[in-house]
Amino acid sequence: MYTLRHNLAADDLFLGSSELRVNPGVLRADTEDFEEALDRGDPERAAALYAGPFLDGFYLSDAPEFEHWVEAERTRLAARAERALETLAAAATARGDHRAAAERWRRLTVLDPLSSRFALGLMEGLVAAGDRAGALRHARVHEQLLAQEMGTSPDAQVLALVQKLRAEAGATGSGERLAVRRGATGGRPFATALPDRYTIERELGRGGTTSVYLARDRKHDRAVALKVLHPELSSVVAAERFLRQIRVLARLRHPHILPLYDAGEADGFLFLVTPYIAGGSLRARLARDRRLSVAEAVGLAREVGEALDHAHAHNALHRNIKPEHIIVRALEVAHEEELTAEGLRVGTPRYMSPEQTACLTLDGRSDVYSLACVLYEMLTGAPPRAAEPLRLRSARPEVSEAVEAALARALAVAPAGRFETASAFGQAITT
Repeated sequence: MYTLRHNLAADDLFLGSSELRVNPGVLRADTEDFEEALDRGDPERAAALYAGPFLDGFYLSDAPEFEHWVEAERTRLAARAERALETLAAAATARGDHRAAAERWRRLTVLDPLSSRFALGLMEGLVAAGDRAGALRHARVHEQLLAQEMGTSPDAQVLALVQKLRAEAGATGSGERLAVRRGATGGRPFATALPDRYTIERELGRGGTTSVYLARDRKHDRAVALKVLHPELSSVVAAERFLRQIRVLARLRHPHILPLYDAGEADGFLFLVTPYIAGGSLRARLARDRRLSVAEAVGLAREVGEALDHAHAHNALHRNIKPEHIIVRALEVAHEEELTAEGLRVGTPRYMSPEQTACLTLDGRSDVYSLACVLYEMLTGAPPRAAEPLRLRSARPEVSEAVEAALARALAVAPAGRFETASAFGQAITT
């Protein structure tokens, strides 16, 4: 410790105890400044200091006590930040500064895009600021995110406000859905906006926020999958998520992760390009065969686990492992990444870990839980039910005790009870 202080040539460290501590007179943590600002009643300063989840992306293996502390701190600090932003939004509304209020609510929707309270606050702020169209656009985004990631509908208050806005605008049909109609692109067909390098051949699929097309890469004469963000979402939170996905994919290199070929913007459309895999998704395979052989199911799970470990090593969680996001080809699996490096609470309920369902801070063990759900479905034909005990070998007697035990561990309610890594789970099921 003496040598360290001497080599630093600074008074940044305190000596004289068994602990190595920074000198608070020289170095300060932003979390300390954040909490002091809140304690002295300065939410403006606190909001400026809060940059996102505490120690986001920082992970220590084999340190469960540290991880539990980090999770608790992340949750506590995020809650304080949200309260500060809500206080600022209310104050801006009270003084008639509706644009400032809307911006506070907008930041809250970025922190938690699935919160109906935050969505309603932003919509009301936009309406008060005179941007009714913006309020309706965010309602569409909110509904699409809930449908895609949680399988639920917006809060009744959100729906009521939408109906009111449509009625005031002279719209007909109070039961009209919020979601964008199939093919709605604001009058600008994506095919005409594309660079000359790509030619669209057909649509492969459409979700709440994106569409995927089979296209021809003219430069390299190859088939590619071209994923496009719906243009009406390009100016709100969905665009930031899409751009984060591009950034994460760009830094991953693994044989079981689809590489990013290209990404860009064309006439207001955000898009990314990956290889086209003709085999189809695992969901399509299960719809046809219902169950896979034990050897194939275990092999696929092991390869996905290897891909997840690579992603986790680059501080990226998937958060939405399910058969739809695993593309199967002959003897191989390609992981269709929808990775997130930030704290967005995305997922599909049947495959979500208990901590993800509770909106707690996640680490790689949440993906392990989701992968175990997918393996269970590959073996039995349906994902496990949280309230029921596993009956794997009663449904598939040929499954080994080792696989059953590994699945039980991977599906533990508490993250500390699971495998530390996805590859460790993969090794356990193939031993």
